[in-house]
Amino acid sequence: MKKIIYIALLMFGFSNLINAAEEGQFRGGIELGWTPIEIEAEKTAQDIANASGSTVLVEYDQGAFVGRAFGEYGISSNLGVEVGYFQTSGAGATYKIGADSASESYDIHGLDLSAVFRSPEGMFGKIGIHSSTIDGAANVTIGGTSYAATASKTGTGALIGGGIEIGNTRYSITHYADIGGIDTSATFFSAGYLF
Repeated sequence: MKKIIYIALLMFGFSNLINAAEEGQFRGGIELGWTPIEIEAEKTAQDIANASGSTVLVEYDQGAFVGRAFGEYGISSNLGVEVGYFQTSGAGATYKIGADSASESYDIHGLDLSAVFRSPEGMFGKIGIHSSTIDGAANVTIGGTSYAATASKTGTGALIGGGIEIGNTRYSITHYADIGGIDTSATFFSAGYLF
């Protein structure tokens, strides 16, 4: 991870950079995208099957939609500071054993802060931190009776990303490490509009 950060700083930090938020100026944007999510549903289904001695049917999501609103302040012609809020749609799994069932779902939201480095060609790289929360909900139905539980986990982690801006359109990929302060990560693939 440290090598990636050093390479990004070298690539973007020493180049002549263009139209981002110009020095002393502010701009904003909205991004929409997709993030693959691994909730280990097949492993959970196997654990349930092993414990119950029954066949378990499972259906699960493999990703979630993500939205992000952000603002950027230009410190110099090639450097900006960006702050954003992101939110995913829910991703979940449903497990069934005969008439009994269990389900789980998760969503992620949080704030991020990063330094953004720009090149003359419109490419950019960013490095920063985030504070994020994973909200989870579970529901179990046994013999017609349902039981529900919710939990959340909040924490901080690092982020690194990059992309290209063409006019008022941004295409980016951002990797968020330690989502919710736990050993899990998410990579957001997105397209956005700048204003």
